[in-house]
Amino acid sequence: MGANIEAIADAIRRCKRFVVTAHLSPDGDAEASQLSMAHLLRLADKEAIVVNDEGPPVQYAFLPETEAIAETVPDDFEPDAVIVIDTPRHDKINCGAVREHFDDGDSAPDTLGGSSWSDITTLFVDHHGDAAGVGDHILIDSSACSASSLVYRLMRQLGVEPDVTLATQIVSGILTDTGRFCFEQTNSEAMAIGSEMIDAGVNIARLANELFFKNSYESIKLMGNAISTIEISESGRVATMALTDEPVASDGKPVEIETLPDHTVSIRGVEIGMFFRPTNDGRVRVSARSADEANVNEFAHQFGGGGHRKAAGIRVDGPIEKAREELVNAAEAYLDEHLPSKD
Repeated sequence: MGANIEAIADAIRRCKRFVVTAHLSPDGDAEASQLSMAHLLRLADKEAIVVNDEGPPVQYAFLPETEAIAETVPDDFEPDAVIVIDTPRHDKINCGAVREHFDDGDSAPDTLGGSSWSDITTLFVDHHGDAAGVGDHILIDSSACSASSLVYRLMRQLGVEPDVTLATQIVSGILTDTGRFCFEQTNSEAMAIGSEMIDAGVNIARLANELFFKNSYESIKLMGNAISTIEISESGRVATMALTDEPVASDGKPVEIETLPDHTVSIRGVEIGMFFRPTNDGRVRVSARSADEANVNEFAHQFGGGGHRKAAGIRVDGPIEKAREELVNAAEAYLDEHLPSKD
């Protein structure tokens, strides 16, 4: 743990107006943890706004208070604190003004909204094992199942009781980052928090339906197209699939695709799976998954990416087929070195 939770809670008590943000390309825990952090602050009689450059994935748009996420910090909002949550690298912060501040370049602005950076306390809360914390107060606990569980701990430290909105946000982050309580980071704390949030009013069946079982027509069609591209490496230990076009519907709206990479590691014998798709800047986004012992967070570090042991993200130069070939070869080499075949 990078700092004790009391220090973070004390900083929250001292401050009044907060900007909260998470990481670019937000997943379920990033979306839920920033929303729950902001809602917790409001329950503690603070002012708080969530600010993201990128909007939420469509499958998380139902979460309470998602519609209030701002694209920039308003000039008339004078924050005295910034909280960055679930973001292991400062260059992935999903708020340009905050990201530029930590980049510490000559072009970094001196102000955030109506405040000078010199008057702002910065708090960093994360659960990634390789997180590089930045800011005045840093809390990193890789034993936590999710960033949302750290929001829960802060809730208890601050003496706040959850309402149904906060409970829904917290348990949504835990459900997504533990894979419905199936991933290896599922622990007794995750289960206990889930139980407590149900007692606070969460309809777990309805929430799980929204998170995992509702899809648009376009996403189901896209899933079929993506699955048809699955290829297995010669060793049978690496599986990949790819989309050559951006995943958007005919009306231009994004299509939910977050669970697609999981299909690559559902094949017996596969140890590393990867899903390739284009990005807006012409590069290739790769979602890597581990079926068992492979550490795809470690693998992703070779390419400047990262995440968790079982799920990580990478961005590389295109075109997709070239990236696919290179990363398959790299994955095979990684497995040969770290997990030699027993055959």
